[in-house]
Amino acid sequence: MPASGQGFSVFYRNRYLYSRYNPEAASVRTAESYTVLPQTLVMVFSPLLGYGLKELIERLPQDCSMILIEADEALFKFSNEHIQKLIKDRPNIYNICISSGSALFSLFSQKLLPSFSNFKRCLPVELSGGAQLYRQFYHSLTALIDNAINQFWRNRITLVKLGRLYARNIFKNLGKLPFSSDLKSNSVSKPIVVCGSGLSLESAVPFLQRNSDDCFVITVDNALMPLLSNGIFPDAIIAVESQLAVEKSYIGSAGTKIAIIADLTSRPHVLNLTGGDVSFFMSEYEQCNYLERIKKALNCMVIPPLGSVGLAATEIALILRKDENVPIFICGLDFCFKPCKTHCKESPSYRTLLNECSRLAPLLRGEVSFGINSYFFAGKDGKPGITTPSLSNYGRTFAARYGRVPNLFDISSEGMELNLERRDLSSAEEIIQNRSESSVSNSTVLQRNTETGKNIKQFLLDELESLEKLKFRMINGTELDEIVPSLKQREYLYLHFPDGYKEPCLEKSFLNRVRAEIDFFIKDIQFSLATIDEASL
Repeated sequence: MPASGQGFSVFYRNRYLYSRYNPEAASVRTAESYTVLPQTLVMVFSPLLGYGLKELIERLPQDCSMILIEADEALFKFSNEHIQKLIKDRPNIYNICISSGSALFSLFSQKLLPSFSNFKRCLPVELSGGAQLYRQFYHSLTALIDNAINQFWRNRITLVKLGRLYARNIFKNLGKLPFSSDLKSNSVSKPIVVCGSGLSLESAVPFLQRNSDDCFVITVDNALMPLLSNGIFPDAIIAVESQLAVEKSYIGSAGTKIAIIADLTSRPHVLNLTGGDVSFFMSEYEQCNYLERIKKALNCMVIPPLGSVGLAATEIALILRKDENVPIFICGLDFCFKPCKTHCKESPSYRTLLNECSRLAPLLRGEVSFGINSYFFAGKDGKPGITTPSLSNYGRTFAARYGRVPNLFDISSEGMELNLERRDLSSAEEIIQNRSESSVSNSTVLQRNTETGKNIKQFLLDELESLEKLKFRMINGTELDEIVPSLKQREYLYLHFPDGYKEPCLEKSFLNRVRAEIDFFIKDIQFSLATIDEASL
């Protein structure tokens, strides 16, 4: 629509989407007001006629990208011919029409849009009134992309600190896998109770003492001793922690014969401490080729990388229950704590607090609870609790992932709201007592698989041979064209480098670092092969 001789405006849904008098001027001023920092993902909402885009593109650094996003299909078809003239021959600018956040993430996952690793921030830009038609949707997209970029770099920090440990634990645990058992899905027909180590577990102890024989009790490793000290023997322990500190959680559990369901990245030493059966599952902490190859070689359960042992325990419980009619009760997953008391009684941190108590270090110490990032919030009981960004993020993830799952009940009276149906302990006990299904033992939940051992041993032998060849090529400078393809199949050699998210290359500094890593993994694989051979004698 002509606009008083100053160009064209757009009239849609009974409103002008540009000024009626000088439609281009405001968009140009807006574009010129932005300072685009390096490594920024610029998101332009409803670009329409492209007013201001030329000025914005001129301000775009080479390491930035721009996504032109339209939520209205009619407006997208109308504006596309105008936009294509402006972005022609510009590979870092994308013009898309989407109606949901999942559709946008699908484009990223299909690599139709650049990886989040290319960016440090996102910048939302509105150059037309069309952005107001779907204002809430565009704001939600900004929040989703901003969170995804932040999450990518948080994950990178974790991988830099723990990536090598994760990979080394996996190769050590592969030596134990031939003698482990597989989890049998849909095998538990009696009620399941998932126990975390939050403060609310204390109030559930009498309930568990009365009903544990009629339930299948799954506990996180940190809640093991609080249960055992009260005469409650869980049916399975979920182990995901990869570091040495987790061994404190198993003090006093020797000879209990409790089954351990462990992530492949978990600390290998703890798997023998109870003397019970061991079963492995795999959480893909990163999308990479070497984990895909391991998945093909073994036959263990795969779950999403949930980050929290409490979420992993809940996921395992949902996999194990026979059907949706089997109730699952959640307790001790608070995702918060109280002043000077971060976990329930008898947990490792609680014991440490008591052991370190002295005249100069009393129990009521502020540094125990009031870290630099901790903050107060209102819990499900209306009382204040303390949480941290990471804990609250786990709580929100739990609520989003499990909030609508049928027959999943929260029996804790305190902690973060988990968006589950609430049950008090007396009604939960009534549900348990009314069920007449026969009891389920560990032998039906865990089953042996004789074929797994052969596959794992062959995988380890092939991997050892490949590492030896790679080492020879790097030392002697031969077959250089084979080095990068081999490294792309073995990201564990460099994924924990600060620049490990980039493609492997033949730069000397990079290869020197990789060469130093190879010996670690050769040693770990040889250890696992020796473990398999000794146990087979």
